[in-house]
Order: sequence, then structure tokens, then C-alpha cells
Amino acid sequence: MKNKYSRLSKEEKQECQKMYYQTEKGKEMHLRLIRLTFTGMLGILVGIFMLGNGIISEKIKWYDYLVSIPLILASIVFLVGAFQIKRKVLNQFALKIPK
Repeated sequence: MKNKYSRLSKEEKQECQKMYYQTEKGKEMHLRLIRLTFTGMLGILVGIFMLGNGIISEKIKWYDYLVSIPLILASIVFLVGAFQIKRKVLNQFALKIPK
């Protein structure tokens, strides 16, 4: 039963999320996940803008690659981490809910 949340139907997942986000701990976690997702998306956009701006102006330097590529990779790690944390926390909550 370690992956109970992933085996729930779509409606049951939504209900589980609603129940969890109504708790005090769930409200705090939801805000943190939104912040983490926003940071990841912003990092990806800034990295793409830096690369795109250099390519369009045809003045791309080595340090543009040195900054933008790791920024994009770190932002992807942030997004993946946010989704994994969400799944892990909701699974733990789903295990505690009586059926």
C-alpha cells in the first residue's frame, strides 16, 4: 500500500487533495509547492530568454552558456522535485485516510 495515491481514480485524487489542502499543514505545503513551481518556471523562462537573446543578437558568449544551461537544469530539478514532493505527501495522507 505504499503507492495508494497513484492507484486512486481521478475523482478520489481530487477529493484527497481537497481534504489535505484544508488542513493547516496542507495549506502551508500548498503554498510552498506553488512557490517552488513558480521559481522553477521563472528560472526556465530566464534561461531560455538569455539563450534566445544571445542567438538573435548573434553575440552569444561562452558565459551565456555557462549561466543559462545550469539555470535551466536547476529549474527543471525544482519542477520535478515539486511534483515528487506533492506525490509523496499526498500518498502519505492517503494512507492515513480511512476508506
